[in-house]
Amino acid sequence: MFRNLLLVICLFGIVLPLFSQKPDVIVLGVGHSTQLINYEQQPAALRAFIDKVKPNAICIERSPEEYSRNDFYEFTYEQQYTAVPYAKENNIPLYPIDWLPFETDTELGFGIKDLSVPRFVRQKEGFLGFTVFTDSADFKDDLYFAEHPNYIQRIESWYASHPERASSDLPRRLFLYRTFMQAKRIQKVLENYSSGDTVLVVIGAFHKNDIEKHVMEQGYRVVQPSTFGSIDQQTIDQHFKQSDAHAILSFNLLGMQSKLSKINDQLVDYALTKLENPDSIEFRLFQIRRAVLLKKASSKDAVAQYQILLSGLKDEQWTWNGVKDRTRIDSYFDPFGNLTLGDRIRLEMAREYRKLLNDKHYKEQIAIIRAKLSANKKAMFDHYIEKYLD
Repeated sequence: MFRNLLLVICLFGIVLPLFSQKPDVIVLGVGHSTQLINYEQQPAALRAFIDKVKPNAICIERSPEEYSRNDFYEFTYEQQYTAVPYAKENNIPLYPIDWLPFETDTELGFGIKDLSVPRFVRQKEGFLGFTVFTDSADFKDDLYFAEHPNYIQRIESWYASHPERASSDLPRRLFLYRTFMQAKRIQKVLENYSSGDTVLVVIGAFHKNDIEKHVMEQGYRVVQPSTFGSIDQQTIDQHFKQSDAHAILSFNLLGMQSKLSKINDQLVDYALTKLENPDSIEFRLFQIRRAVLLKKASSKDAVAQYQILLSGLKDEQWTWNGVKDRTRIDSYFDPFGNLTLGDRIRLEMAREYRKLLNDKHYKEQIAIIRAKLSANKKAMFDHYIEKYLD
């Protein structure tokens, strides 16, 4: 008996110190760009959460090769516009931990070499199309939605479901492999830290549960984000930035989201109140567009206000428009995202002239915009005008 007890003591004396040398892991599952349509998940809330955690390191959802070139997925607002700048401002080490297949593999599996490059013109929504949100949960879920049991079960079901045709199963299989490799890269990061340290992983919610299983099997303690408590309004106010307001308003008032009549009024109105320069042309454009969408301004009134904006425009440029590829006319959420501020005002005038059945003035504004575009941009512009300008 004594020998057994001594053995247990010795084992715990060896194992416990080894375990205690490992850092804690927090995996915050996020929706890509839901920060721009969800009040509880807005960029200020994400910053406030990171501030609560005070991590020793942050792992982000981008592969090392692309990150070294400052190349991000265009739709991951939570990464390049929120987590990464916050980490750099606060001297928190960043680790890119995503994994991407080789181009030869994606070409074999999908017929596309680069899965991040959209087609010449984007589809209305879906993969490599415009980013829009239609599910009510995207607007209502709290910051910690990815740890809720019903969400975890939904993801587990997707992982376990095999399509009828094996030839259609590549997305699921690739996703599983990708998540496994993300977990391996996270594990390599964790090896650089020890007891008392905390490593935060900010990653798409689909990956969260599988990653947690992996790191727990390696002896790491996983701490759920919700243990840090909710983010109150005062804290959101403290962490809000002007860039947040411009991104929220651009996404909701100018992008494809505005065509769905599905906008988070609380978030949009909050962003409008937070802009510090109410005399800017950009701010006035947002105000007019908001009034039009709420049907508080007629097309005739909107045209008159747009004309005033154009007459006062000098060298003001967009604060933020979400454009990654400057050779395109669009952004990941807006068919006309890469127009100049002045030309965007003209486009909105043309939209209202079209509603008024004023074909002459509509064509005049479109012609002025087209005259400044390259051949490729003209082709994109013409396609999007026909499909989405109404």
